[in-house]
Amino acid sequence: MLLARTNTLVRLGILLALSVLGAYIKLGPSSIAFDAMAGFVAALLMGPAAGALICGLGHVAVAAVTGFPLTLPFHLATAAAMAGVGCLGGLAARRFGLVAGAAALVVANGILAPALLALLPNPLGLGLFAALALPLTVAAGANAAVALLVVLGLRRAGVEG
Repeated sequence: MLLARTNTLVRLGILLALSVLGAYIKLGPSSIAFDAMAGFVAALLMGPAAGALICGLGHVAVAAVTGFPLTLPFHLATAAAMAGVGCLGGLAARRFGLVAGAAALVVANGILAPALLALLPNPLGLGLFAALALPLTVAAGANAAVALLVVLGLRRAGVEG
């Protein structure tokens, strides 16, 4: 039991470190980066709780790296939305399989999260959704594709969540 908990903590630590490193791999001029890939791996491999944790903390890392361009409160709300993305992707992967989980991660990250965030009081409003939906969906697709390849490779190597 203790070994299982230690393994889980080590995996989460490695994924969080990868998420922070991914924050430096930008996919455009904004805070869109490869931080979500590690969170997506956590969701697909380890489940909804791990996905929520790594996706949420990963966004905080990328926002910190870019200097919180949309203000700290907005990025904290975005981190909460990303935690929801990771949870949803993990649930979908458990219920429907890895490909469905990856697809859920793309839709939730690219469309649902920005739509919800556009409803918050912010100076950008629906313009935020209009400006970010396409680049976020493309970036989420890239993050999910790499995450899916990593998870399939880990499973082939005998590593389970």
